[in-house]
Amino acid sequence: MTGPFQITAFVLAFAGAAPTAPSPSLREFRVGPIEVGKAGMELVFEPNGAPCGETVRGTFTLFGSAPGVPVEAPLVYLPEGGCALKFDYPFVAIGPDLVGRATVDALEWSFAGESRLMPPPRPIAWSGRAPREAVKLTESMKMALRRFVAIRKVGVGSLGLKSSTVNAVIDVMNPLSFDLRIAEAVYELTVDGKPVAKGRKEKFLLHAKRGNRIELPIELDHAGLLSVAGKAAFGKGVGGVLSGVGKLRLPAGDLEFPFEFPMTLAR
Repeated sequence: MTGPFQITAFVLAFAGAAPTAPSPSLREFRVGPIEVGKAGMELVFEPNGAPCGETVRGTFTLFGSAPGVPVEAPLVYLPEGGCALKFDYPFVAIGPDLVGRATVDALEWSFAGESRLMPPPRPIAWSGRAPREAVKLTESMKMALRRFVAIRKVGVGSLGLKSSTVNAVIDVMNPLSFDLRIAEAVYELTVDGKPVAKGRKEKFLLHAKRGNRIELPIELDHAGLLSVAGKAAFGKGVGGVLSGVGKLRLPAGDLEFPFEFPMTLAR
């Protein structure tokens, strides 16, 4: 039987409990730098409603995929106004479950934990959906990819009256715990700022947690071939740039990403 004492204790406990803080308004979701084992993340909040200056501790998740990443960091004031929560997101936390939940038009996030400015800790249960235009890289994708890709060889291959080819052999490191499916890569080779070749490769895998050697066939334009092949034939390296766009296949659709790598063309 519930007596007056139990009822009074329950009311006092409920009244004394700290309310859960509402989700602050997210201005930007910044990603970078992207390194071999992790990616930096920065949630930039508008000043109204964000507990700027406080330290928070809890678990951050993407697309509701468990178990999430433990975070303990301050919300640092920004010169342009508002504040940011910065932390590292290790690649080991990205699994097939997260990829299966991911969408290509927005990034869904949540943070559950507590604010630790002063006792008692205040519970936090934030969540939001950052549209694609609000997700920003702190460095270009082209620069980030260079940490994972190495061009091993680019040489003049077969020469013919109707067509000529260049074979670009690259090593690509996939640090994730699952294979990545590339639907398509379209690219071109420029020398001295002039396009001299183009190519396309479809449907290939980047196997998990290992380097992958990929050969990219490129068809040369004969107008630009003469000077390039001539210099290479005489043993002189010819500087060029291999650039293009790849399409990563996800359950929700294809996600495009640009790439650009300097290379040396030699016989």
